[in-house]
Amino acid sequence: MMSTVFSCEHEPLSDPIIDEEEANFGKLEVEFDMRHSWIPPHRIVRVGLHLAETAQLLYQGDYFQSANLTDNRQFYTFTLSPGTYYYEAIIACLCEGDSCSAGGFPGYQYAQKHIMGKFDIIDDETTTIKTSFQ
Repeated sequence: MMSTVFSCEHEPLSDPIIDEEEANFGKLEVEFDMRHSWIPPHRIVRVGLHLAETAQLLYQGDYFQSANLTDNRQFYTFTLSPGTYYYEAIIACLCEGDSCSAGGFPGYQYAQKHIMGKFDIIDDETTTIKTSFQ
């Protein structure tokens, strides 16, 4: 004899959206400023904005998150677990001839400048970084 029992009460299932909301997170806001002396603003482009867990992983190009960049957007936001992280921001010069070199870029056309730094994420707080290329 076989019997089947049905019940209207169900066991609660884990909801990843609710679980994620209950987890601890902070925010990173990056103001990716491209102002640069000697070079017209429309001749500098954003090339990279990357995050890594350690400086060594950043140097090796082993990023856990990268932004989808555009030259029309200056602010980028990431949601991260509390902890210490590293970032890298990259711009490139599109001027012709030796204007990039004269503007302080290491090389000629398409030369890049990189900046890197360390930041801390604290639960329920926003950490702000403003890029500054020399």
